[in-house]
Amino acid sequence: MSIAFLDPGNLEGDLQAGAIAGYSLLWLLMWATAMGLLIQMLSARVGVATGRHLAELCRDEYPTWARYVLWSMAEIALIGADIQEVIGSAIAIQILSRGVLPLWAGVIITASDCFLFLFLENYGVRKLEAMFAVLIATMGLSFAWMFGETKPSGKQLMIGILLPRLSSKTIRQAVGVVGCVIMPHNVFLHSALVQSRKIDPKRKSRVQEALNYYLIESSVALFISFMINLFVTTVFAKGFYGTEKANNIGLVNAGQYLEEKFGGGLLPILYIWGIGLLAAGQSSTITG
Repeated sequence: MSIAFLDPGNLEGDLQAGAIAGYSLLWLLMWATAMGLLIQMLSARVGVATGRHLAELCRDEYPTWARYVLWSMAEIALIGADIQEVIGSAIAIQILSRGVLPLWAGVIITASDCFLFLFLENYGVRKLEAMFAVLIATMGLSFAWMFGETKPSGKQLMIGILLPRLSSKTIRQAVGVVGCVIMPHNVFLHSALVQSRKIDPKRKSRVQEALNYYLIESSVALFISFMINLFVTTVFAKGFYGTEKANNIGLVNAGQYLEEKFGGGLLPILYIWGIGLLAAGQSSTITG
């Protein structure tokens, strides 16, 4: 579930927010993540209380025309999410191969290994969850390393979190931050994921116990995702806010810009960025 908060689209939104708005949208990132937690818990409650996921409930609750409208909207949102996830992973492969593998080859590799990872589900959901844990840990370590290497301002970071600020020049980035965090398909996904734990919806004590554990699990997962998004935003705020490159930076050239600005460390920051982006792309493509 937390992977939807860490896909390449999120990283693009983070770097744009950091480069163009600096530290000023960190408060919005925090509250958008909190709102995401609320929505995900409502989704989990529906799944646990009814024993069915959201798609099944929509099918039974709404008339035929409304079901098709909801299905179409969900499919379009999912396709849009998958496109940026696959391309993000392909960009990472291009970075790590030093341009030897072109973008189209990265897309084919990503689409192919996605099915290999999904094959793990045949050996149990826990195996797939372990794979996600490894990918999230890889992202966390990569972007935490970048945060440590670039040393963003702690004072500005705290001001950005605690003091809400929004100007007309950063409206697009603000919408991007919220849009990247609140993912429609994730609501359907979470209501289905809770079905992997067999819970009798008629036993209120067991339902409440399960919901308490899901709240803890989701809170920890989204706190980690918030920290990773925070690392990325502050790194680009430190390096590119107020510069001429701020309006031109994106996933494709972000690694090169980072290398030019912060290169010379123990490990090439270009490849650290590439590893983190690859982990984000691979994990989010599987969930999509």
